[in-house]
Amino acid sequence: MAVSFQLDVITPEEQMLSEDAGFIVAPGVDGCFGVLPGHAHLVTLLNAGELSVGWGEKPDRYAISGGYAEVTAERVTILVERAVAKLDIDPSVAREEMAEAQKELDKLVISDPEWSFWNKRLNYAKACLEVHSKKD
Repeated sequence: MAVSFQLDVITPEEQMLSEDAGFIVAPGVDGCFGVLPGHAHLVTLLNAGELSVGWGEKPDRYAISGGYAEVTAERVTILVERAVAKLDIDPSVAREEMAEAQKELDKLVISDPEWSFWNKRLNYAKACLEVHSKKD
Protein backbone atom coordinates (compact mmCIF):
# COMPACT_ATOMS: atom_id res chain seq x y z
CA MET A 1 0.00 0.00 0.00
CA ALA A 2 1.19 3.53 -0.82
CA VAL A 3 2.41 5.75 2.01
CA SER A 4 1.36 9.00 0.36
CA PHE A 5 -0.96 10.50 -2.22
CA GLN A 6 -0.87 13.52 -4.50
CA LEU A 7 -2.67 16.55 -3.05
CA ASP A 8 -3.72 19.47 -5.23
CA VAL A 9 -5.49 22.53 -3.82
CA ILE A 10 -6.70 24.79 -6.59
CA THR A 11 -8.35 28.23 -6.48
CA PRO A 12 -9.49 30.26 -9.50
CA GLU A 13 -6.27 32.28 -9.23
CA GLU A 14 -3.66 29.61 -8.59
CA GLN A 15 -2.71 26.05 -7.83
CA MET A 16 -2.00 26.68 -4.17
CA LEU A 17 -0.64 23.22 -3.33
CA SER A 18 0.68 20.37 -5.38
CA GLU A 19 2.56 17.95 -3.14
CA ASP A 20 2.67 14.51 -1.61
CA ALA A 21 0.72 14.12 1.62
CA GLY A 22 0.44 11.37 4.18
CA PHE A 23 -3.02 12.47 5.35
CA ILE A 24 -5.53 15.29 5.21
CA VAL A 25 -8.49 16.29 7.33
CA ALA A 26 -11.04 18.43 5.49
CA PRO A 27 -14.29 20.21 6.44
CA GLY A 28 -16.98 18.29 4.56
CA VAL A 29 -20.59 19.46 4.55
CA ASP A 30 -21.52 16.43 6.65
CA GLY A 31 -18.61 16.94 9.05
CA CYS A 32 -14.84 16.70 8.93
CA PHE A 33 -13.37 13.70 7.18
CA GLY A 34 -9.91 12.25 6.94
CA VAL A 35 -8.08 10.79 3.99
CA LEU A 36 -5.16 8.36 4.04
CA PRO A 37 -3.44 6.75 1.05
CA GLY A 38 -5.63 4.11 -0.57
CA HIS A 39 -8.90 5.86 0.37
CA ALA A 40 -12.05 4.83 -1.48
CA HIS A 41 -13.24 7.11 -4.28
CA LEU A 42 -15.27 10.05 -3.01
CA VAL A 43 -16.62 13.30 -4.39
CA THR A 44 -17.99 15.69 -1.78
CA LEU A 45 -18.86 19.28 -1.02
CA LEU A 46 -16.69 21.22 1.41
CA ASN A 47 -17.60 23.86 3.95
CA ALA A 48 -15.38 26.76 4.90
CA GLY A 49 -13.00 25.60 7.60
CA GLU A 50 -9.60 24.12 8.34
CA LEU A 51 -7.73 21.86 5.95
CA SER A 52 -4.98 19.95 7.78
CA VAL A 53 -2.23 18.38 5.67
CA GLY A 54 0.66 16.36 6.92
CA TRP A 55 2.79 13.39 7.65
CA GLY A 56 2.97 13.29 11.43
CA GLU A 57 1.87 14.98 14.61
CA LYS A 58 2.14 18.61 13.44
CA PRO A 59 0.12 19.17 10.25
CA ASP A 60 0.24 22.22 8.02
CA ARG A 61 -2.99 24.17 8.43
CA TYR A 62 -4.94 26.13 5.84
CA ALA A 63 -8.19 28.05 5.91
CA ILE A 64 -10.37 27.22 2.93
CA SER A 65 -13.68 28.47 1.62
CA GLY A 66 -16.35 26.03 0.64
CA GLY A 67 -15.82 24.03 -2.52
CA TYR A 68 -15.39 20.48 -3.73
CA ALA A 69 -13.09 17.54 -3.09
CA GLU A 70 -12.43 14.51 -5.23
CA VAL A 71 -10.63 11.65 -3.53
CA THR A 72 -9.12 8.60 -5.18
CA ALA A 73 -6.67 6.05 -3.84
CA GLU A 74 -3.72 8.01 -5.25
CA ARG A 75 -4.91 11.64 -5.40
CA VAL A 76 -6.97 14.29 -3.64
CA THR A 77 -8.06 17.33 -5.60
CA ILE A 78 -9.60 20.22 -3.70
CA LEU A 79 -11.29 23.04 -5.62
CA VAL A 80 -12.12 26.13 -3.55
CA GLU A 81 -12.74 29.82 -4.14
CA ARG A 82 -10.21 30.90 -1.53
CA ALA A 83 -7.44 29.32 0.53
CA VAL A 84 -4.67 30.64 2.74
CA ALA A 85 -1.89 29.02 4.76
CA LYS A 86 -2.02 29.57 8.53
CA LEU A 87 1.25 31.52 8.44
CA ASP A 88 -0.19 33.95 5.87
CA ILE A 89 -3.40 34.77 7.74
CA ASP A 90 -3.69 38.38 8.90
CA PRO A 91 -6.23 38.29 11.75
CA SER A 92 -7.01 42.01 11.50
CA VAL A 93 -7.95 41.59 7.82
CA ALA A 94 -10.10 38.54 8.68
CA ARG A 95 -11.86 40.47 11.48
CA GLU A 96 -12.55 43.37 9.09
CA GLU A 97 -13.95 40.99 6.48
CA MET A 98 -16.08 39.28 9.10
CA ALA A 99 -17.49 42.61 10.33
CA GLU A 100 -18.21 43.81 6.79
CA ALA A 101 -19.94 40.54 5.88
CA GLN A 102 -22.02 40.56 9.08
CA LYS A 103 -23.04 44.18 8.46
CA GLU A 104 -24.23 43.29 4.95
CA LEU A 105 -26.01 40.14 6.13
CA ASP A 106 -27.88 42.14 8.76
CA LYS A 107 -29.46 44.15 5.91
CA LEU A 108 -30.55 41.08 3.94
CA VAL A 109 -32.89 38.13 4.20
CA ILE A 110 -31.86 34.66 3.11
CA SER A 111 -33.86 34.93 -0.13
CA ASP A 112 -31.89 37.98 -1.31
CA PRO A 113 -29.53 37.17 -4.21
CA GLU A 114 -26.55 38.68 -2.35
CA TRP A 115 -27.11 36.76 0.90
CA SER A 116 -25.14 33.69 -0.22
CA PHE A 117 -22.14 35.81 -1.29
CA TRP A 118 -21.90 37.59 2.07
CA ASN A 119 -22.55 34.40 4.05
CA LYS A 120 -19.64 32.68 2.26
CA ARG A 121 -17.37 35.65 3.04
CA LEU A 122 -18.42 35.54 6.70
CA ASN A 123 -17.74 31.81 6.97
CA TYR A 124 -14.35 32.11 5.29
CA ALA A 125 -13.31 34.96 7.60
CA LYS A 126 -14.37 32.87 10.61
CA ALA A 127 -12.35 29.92 9.27
CA CYS A 128 -9.29 32.16 8.91
CA LEU A 129 -9.57 33.32 12.52
CA GLU A 130 -10.10 29.78 13.81
CA VAL A 131 -7.08 28.43 11.93
CA HIS A 132 -4.92 31.39 12.98
CA SER A 133 -5.79 30.84 16.65
CA LYS A 134 -4.76 27.15 16.66
CA LYS A 135 -1.73 26.39 18.83
CA ASP A 136 0.65 23.96 17.19
